[in-house]
Amino acid sequence: MLCTIHTEKPYYIKEVNKNIYSIEELAYYLYNYLYLVDQSFFSDSLLDYIENELNQQTIAAGIRQIVENQGGLGEKISFVIKNSGYYSEREAEKIENHLIMLSSKTSAERVKAKADMLMDNGKYNMAINYYNSILKKSVNNELPERFYGDVYNNLGVAYTRLFAYEEAAAAFRCAYRLNTSTESLESLLLCSILTGDEERLKVDQKKYGVSDTVINRIRSEVIKQRVHIQSEWNEEKEAEYIKKCKKEYVVEINS
Repeated sequence: MLCTIHTEKPYYIKEVNKNIYSIEELAYYLYNYLYLVDQSFFSDSLLDYIENELNQQTIAAGIRQIVENQGGLGEKISFVIKNSGYYSEREAEKIENHLIMLSSKTSAERVKAKADMLMDNGKYNMAINYYNSILKKSVNNELPERFYGDVYNNLGVAYTRLFAYEEAAAAFRCAYRLNTSTESLESLLLCSILTGDEERLKVDQKKYGVSDTVINRIRSEVIKQRVHIQSEWNEEKEAEYIKKCKKEYVVEINS
């Protein structure tokens, strides 16, 4: 109801696996998924879509002018949001301030923020690729060890969501070494419990000085989750979910 023009032909955004049909939806995406946007987002195909399908010639021309003047990504995002008519002047100013703050972050911090958002949208393979891209580069000494520990921790979470528990355990081990976080340590122990690796669990329990109380609590949580899953299980819903996951997995891999 809020859209000025709602075209029948969609524009597909692979990062969130969704279609947009209006300039307002494009502005909403840019505003709420800022960390997923990079220079490649404003492609010729998007500009053609804005101009020809959405009938927003002024916005398309404005972005092209910014490109010709070698303007930055923030300038393009801000231009669309301001000219879409969807956000108020105050909201547009808020995103401009956020873009200024974003420009002060290091490359590694921006990539992590993008990976974290992909995680929130269930794009685990894509998130893993971005987390690993941070870890493969030289360490930025301006960033604390905890930052890299958190990257490893989130990498472990992504692997866990894909049931890759061995890879997850390795990531959580690196995470705990750098961030000494209780969350990372318990996640490491959880991987051993889920895979039934009692030997590794005992070694880690002794190595990190974990009490039997903590181990029993994690075991209890696993049992509760399994009971809940079994009680909620539905064959049709499972088949539908698997079909959806397969489709999204193909999208991620092709991306």
